[in-house]
Amino acid sequence: MENQKLPTFTVNAGFHDRDGCPVHVDIDHPSVNRLQDCAVTLTDTASGNVVAAQCYANEDGTTALNWILDGLAAGESRTYILSAGSVAGESGVQFNEAAETIAITLNNRPFTTFRYAKGQFRPYFFPVFGPKGREVTRGETSDISKDHVHHRSLYVAYGEVNDVDLWGEGSNSGKVVHQGFTQKQGGAVVGRIYTENNWETRSGDVLMTDTQNFRIYNLPEDAALLDLDLTFIASTGDVHFGDTKEGGILSIRVHPSMNASDGGKIENAFGGINEAETWGKRANWCDYSGVVEGTPVGIAVFDHIVNPRYPTYWHVRNYGLMGTNIFGSGTFERDPAKDGSYTLKRGEEMHFRFRVLIHAGDADVGKVAQKYHDFINPPTVKIS
Repeated sequence: MENQKLPTFTVNAGFHDRDGCPVHVDIDHPSVNRLQDCAVTLTDTASGNVVAAQCYANEDGTTALNWILDGLAAGESRTYILSAGSVAGESGVQFNEAAETIAITLNNRPFTTFRYAKGQFRPYFFPVFGPKGREVTRGETSDISKDHVHHRSLYVAYGEVNDVDLWGEGSNSGKVVHQGFTQKQGGAVVGRIYTENNWETRSGDVLMTDTQNFRIYNLPEDAALLDLDLTFIASTGDVHFGDTKEGGILSIRVHPSMNASDGGKIENAFGGINEAETWGKRANWCDYSGVVEGTPVGIAVFDHIVNPRYPTYWHVRNYGLMGTNIFGSGTFERDPAKDGSYTLKRGEEMHFRFRVLIHAGDADVGKVAQKYHDFINPPTVKIS
């Protein structure tokens, strides 16, 4: 390091307890910049405990430092020293590639598979595993009697884009077609799958493009986190998003045994329970929980405060669907005067940030309300 001292990092929990909380710091420091894509650790100066960390390069040449913060109570702070090296026994987020799929493991434990074949209707993640290896989503099926076969686990879609259906999988439905990766890399703390896609008509005409930038965090088995930074790009002309319920910009179909119609539970940030109190309602987050093979599990979606029309409406059903939808206000509220359709002008972009939390138990057991603040009010970090 040419005798340059590495900086220390003091993290403050703020007003919320922090446990399993991703921390991200952008830093421009010669010694830290040299650690990009190297194995690094953070040592707690008070306890001597060592945790895995990860550095990678930002587009501007600065360094992104990442780690998972555990056991820091509200109002408390902790100081770390950064060092080269790795934590024994931890393999982190690993990608195992095959034909048009990426299987993702967390410390050698299966988590999910990203599927991006051009012949399918859209990229999606399936299966998605939660506590005790239980599946928390529904996806692939050869049983045509199952309802809504287009609800493929965890995905991005919408039902009216320039009057084209990119939600269903009918004979006239369009497709979201994978074009390539801008990032595809695992790591000790976070794995990155950054993709570019075309939204096309059935005949292949491009309606718009997007970037779907996913980050998967290396959490213990009782929880998992997936972040999505999503950008819609009016790259070929104006893009009109119609007012329809048929869409969830970020969409999840839960495992059948979690369905609220079969003993599971939907809950939103305002305490609304099940479809009658959550469908077509606006909320900061929504959670779906139930029991899979004897294990109570749940999955929540967080809407970030920077998103357009925050907080989003929710297309969430007792039969297992949960999705965000900012364009369907007139349909949801049964009032044409509240038409939510929107035209993204040629050359413009629309940006979204979402987080998916997989947890044990229901929203209360999974501390969903607390963990929402990890997303919108993260802990602060001082560098010295």
